[in-house]
Amino acid sequence: MTDLDQRINQTLRERAEGSVDTDRLLAAAVVRGRGRVRRRRTVAGLALGVVAVLGLGVVTDPAGLVDSGPDVTPGPGLPADAVVAVVPPRADGVPGAAAQPDLLGADPQLLHFGFSSDGFRYLSWSVQSGVEMARLDVDGHTVTLELSASPEALPMRAPGLPALVPELITEGVFDGSVSHAPGPYGVTVWLRHWQPAPGVYARATAIADGERELLEVAGALRLDQARRCGGPLRLTTLPAGAEVTRCEVTVAPFPAAFGVVLMVTRGAEAHVTVEVQYAVGIAGNRTEGNRTIGGRPAYRDPLGVLELLGFPKAHLTANLGFPSRGFTEEDAVTILGGAQVAEHLDRPTTW
Repeated sequence: MTDLDQRINQTLRERAEGSVDTDRLLAAAVVRGRGRVRRRRTVAGLALGVVAVLGLGVVTDPAGLVDSGPDVTPGPGLPADAVVAVVPPRADGVPGAAAQPDLLGADPQLLHFGFSSDGFRYLSWSVQSGVEMARLDVDGHTVTLELSASPEALPMRAPGLPALVPELITEGVFDGSVSHAPGPYGVTVWLRHWQPAPGVYARATAIADGERELLEVAGALRLDQARRCGGPLRLTTLPAGAEVTRCEVTVAPFPAAFGVVLMVTRGAEAHVTVEVQYAVGIAGNRTEGNRTIGGRPAYRDPLGVLELLGFPKAHLTANLGFPSRGFTEEDAVTILGGAQVAEHLDRPTTW
């Protein structure tokens, strides 16, 4: 579990009996990481237990062209213990990895793959450093899949391998073979490298009793579609010379909470973190600002966080850092002024 997951988890646990302190939640970051949430875990009272586990995915359909049908997200009226499925929104008109493998990881705001199965759900997804990743819950086991346009882009250590397990394969040969080794607490760790399509390099990890979960994810992988990484958040204006270099979304606690993180950088040093933080337990939002952005109230705190106000149960922030990490408040105003946020954050179909 990453520090961002832990902060979401801690906030929700501590406030399970009452309202959430908005200032504390604002300081919390949202969303990265490894988490395991069983399909029927209750979200009543916001008592969320995101358990760290590791996962693995594998592909058997070489072109990834299985027809998935329409995306389905459960609507209102669900029982309290229902887990709502959230998927990255479609990016129509953008080719998938099968058609243009060189696009994998090239634009941090886009994913060039999807899945055809509704038998498992997303816990998180990300694009950074040339790698596109999805972490999925498959019958209570977390399956982590990484895709890149070159084997060199994949990090030396697979994200699904626990620290107490030696690296099974440091440099995969991408021939589809599966390795496994004993892990902590009597579990087994599985790892696979393969090429689901020409020019596409895949690595998957999991903790499970066997390869079944890997094969399920593998068979459902689609490389003929693209999706937007940022979910409900889009950045339409950036300062001169700046670009989005990282996108991370964690939806494991949804509908209780979720978060989006986009990193904007300029050169080697300057960076600012833009986040959407949503939680149903936020009792109230700040309404009075000390700045304005495009005629809307905004608030700048002493630690370099600029928030654009007016989003129910959510915070939209740009963290400049203290001291500043190379961007100015004027830069943050440009970024937040052009940010587009879905009108209904609690309805993924509107993202």
